[in-house]
Amino acid sequence: MKAVVLAMAAVVAVTGTPAIAGPLVVVVREGPGDSLPVSRLRGQLADLDVDVTIARGAVEPVLGVQLAAAARLAARYEARAVVWFVARDEGLAVAIATPGDRRLFVREIPAANPSAVAEAAAVAARGAIRAIQEGGTIGIEVPPVAIAAVAAAAPVSLAPRRTGFELMIGWQVALDAGADAGAQAIAQRTVVTRGSWAAGLALSLGPSLRHDAAGGVASGVAIELSRSGATLGIERRAAGFAFGVSAGALAYHRTTVTTSAGFAPTPAVITPAFVAGPDIRWQWRSRDWHVGIDAAVGLDVVLGAPELALARGSEVVSLGKIRTAQPRFGLSVVAGLP
Repeated sequence: MKAVVLAMAAVVAVTGTPAIAGPLVVVVREGPGDSLPVSRLRGQLADLDVDVTIARGAVEPVLGVQLAAAARLAARYEARAVVWFVARDEGLAVAIATPGDRRLFVREIPAANPSAVAEAAAVAARGAIRAIQEGGTIGIEVPPVAIAAVAAAAPVSLAPRRTGFELMIGWQVALDAGADAGAQAIAQRTVVTRGSWAAGLALSLGPSLRHDAAGGVASGVAIELSRSGATLGIERRAAGFAFGVSAGALAYHRTTVTTSAGFAPTPAVITPAFVAGPDIRWQWRSRDWHVGIDAAVGLDVVLGAPELALARGSEVVSLGKIRTAQPRFGLSVVAGLP
């Protein structure tokens, strides 16, 4: 079976089929980490009469499933060809399927500088697409029975294995019933991606924000509170969204600013707490996928959150307790490093 896959070589056979009238519709699949070859392919196709549609999402791990997905995309967009890329350690494979005649073209690009690999893959794809546009056929015919056999053979799968990195910096707000403006903080996140999975370290540094006691015996009392933390998380990505969980530690810093008569300020104190919870992220990237924005909504479950209190003689008066369940919102600029 391995020979079947290797036989899908970079062969373009031009026949006497008439050239295609009008733009050639091509779907280009863009999985995580494919931004560089996709942007180079756009450049290579710019001077051809080609209508390119980008389909974002992780590429399936098995060739037979990839071919089935190509057939679905071709039917959905009325496309003649579907292109996708598969990481090969430091190299790259570019595959082009023409589901209408059940043909497949595969070109293996050996390991080299990432920019050179991406350019070589784009040039190979351009040659095959131009042959299709001129009425030719590409690669070899793959009968349905061969597709099923290849799909069942995991050792010969074309599995994306590229590892990518993302750096994010932005602002987040947690509604914790502490500071009047919410627990705001500068947020930084470092993420490692592999296929449709990602893992990251998130750091936040919160400024001291004011909380004024709302009437009662503590009227006129104000404190300042900050919330900082570090968490580790893992997430699954699909169609621009990510669903993940994270866990880590928080540090609350509390300082009394003003007190009313009869109250004594308690000393400034740092209170550690444990935090864990789910979040949903949505990410948009520019055309080359290098820079974009990341929006997140999460729920932090905080154990060990401090209570806001002041002393009046031997009596301790509570100004409120930090919530255990804290909705969290964030917006960041993201830079991808494919």
